[in-house]
Amino acid sequence: MIGVEMNCWTKLLVVGGLILTSVSLLWPVVLSTLMYQELKLSPGTKSFQHWEKTPVPMYIDIYFHNWTNPKKVNTERPMFNQMGPYRFYEKRTKVNLTWNDNGTVSYRQTRHWFFDPEHSNGTLEDKVTTVNMVPVVTAHIARFRNSRDLISLSWTFTALNLELEVVKTVSELLFDGYQDRLLSILQFFPVLTKIRVSDRFGWFYKRNGSEVLDGLFNMDTGTKDLSQVGKIRSWNYKNKTNYFPGQCGDVAGTSGEVFPPWLTPKDRIGLFSGDLCRTINLDYEKDTSVNGIHGLKFTGGTDLVDSGLKDPGTACYRNGEQTPLGLLNITECRHGAPIFVSYPHFYLADKEVQTQVGGMNPNKDKHSFDLSVEPTFGVPLDVKGRFQINIMVQPEKNILLLRNLPRRYYIPILWFDQRASLTEPLANEVGFMVTLYHVCNTIAMVLLVVGVLSAAIGITLACKELNKALPNKLPPYRTYSMEAKRRQALITNNLKINEQIVETSQKMVP
Repeated sequence: MIGVEMNCWTKLLVVGGLILTSVSLLWPVVLSTLMYQELKLSPGTKSFQHWEKTPVPMYIDIYFHNWTNPKKVNTERPMFNQMGPYRFYEKRTKVNLTWNDNGTVSYRQTRHWFFDPEHSNGTLEDKVTTVNMVPVVTAHIARFRNSRDLISLSWTFTALNLELEVVKTVSELLFDGYQDRLLSILQFFPVLTKIRVSDRFGWFYKRNGSEVLDGLFNMDTGTKDLSQVGKIRSWNYKNKTNYFPGQCGDVAGTSGEVFPPWLTPKDRIGLFSGDLCRTINLDYEKDTSVNGIHGLKFTGGTDLVDSGLKDPGTACYRNGEQTPLGLLNITECRHGAPIFVSYPHFYLADKEVQTQVGGMNPNKDKHSFDLSVEPTFGVPLDVKGRFQINIMVQPEKNILLLRNLPRRYYIPILWFDQRASLTEPLANEVGFMVTLYHVCNTIAMVLLVVGVLSAAIGITLACKELNKALPNKLPPYRTYSMEAKRRQALITNNLKINEQIVETSQKMVP
């Protein structure tokens, strides 16, 4: 700096400011690296431990719609009252893990359910009147056969004294299953050779502890891109299902246990469900707080139960003829059984659907599908997964059991409320991580401000020192200039004198 040296304080401000600025700019990179090491799914990371064996207590409350007037179905609309809840604790474990070179992991999962009588409103021996599923499903699958085959099937129903309703215990309807004489002869019925026949019928029969029924999943571990962690890449070796065409058949979303970090209200969360053979999309509703931790609450809307009536983009979920708003047709997904999924009590459905049967009381707080997620690390804070199973029953002139029905009904069978929420120890752990992250970011911002200010002050002081030093360094230049001017003046004066002498001499010469 032209020979000017800064004092120690100026040097300290400039160098220190530059160092603090560099540290603050590099800190986000360091923090992201630390997050990557913990949030990616690989053996030994905390995320993997929580994913492999879910530490959060999960339970499912199951409610039955008890049919109160089945004998009057031909003259009155079906009426129902609600029974339950019947609570089961759920334990999930990932098994048969295979780590792939493309940054994914393939796995199956087991789910075990344990009845909790203390938090249930009833016992497993409670009797429920519900739709007789075996003949109804059989008649639906055979509906396109010729009249002779259908009449033959109708005689079989009559010979077996089958009714449209059946009375069974909760345990029989859920996990134990019950025997039906029609099941034992279906495999010998030539009209129905394509029906998948089981020895018993139950909504969750043989599912308790099964490694097979949920299917084989392939999921992104986030090792190559943390923003993709938890996303399902394929199900049963396919990235598309065979049950819905176009984009509706895409295998997408997460498993609901691991989410990418840095979520925002503009994001849409997708949950892939093997039970529904599709992705459940949830949209941001509002900010929330769970156990003192800030979260984003996402909720399900009508697009889950729409088949093109409200949103043309959902038309590929039609799966046959158009169904009213509020119902998702999963017949193909359920091997031909006319099963339709809705929100409990037909929440968000058309009025026509809500009133075609009696006893429905839709309520957002009780029947919506909600998920709250901590946005920084993508940790699920609170889950309320709610769906209702309905069976379509419609008139069939060649089936005596169904001939006199006045209209098509979507009969509600049961609905469930699957819940999971962080325990206090886990909430404290997550809260500490979030607080530490925000404190570190705040410190980085403070360091950036202090660093920039320090460097700016140091540079300003250095410039002032330079300006002060310039006058002391330039006297030789000014002295030289004055001497030159004096000499120039002497020369000019001498020239004038010489001119005067010459003029005088010329005058003296005659």
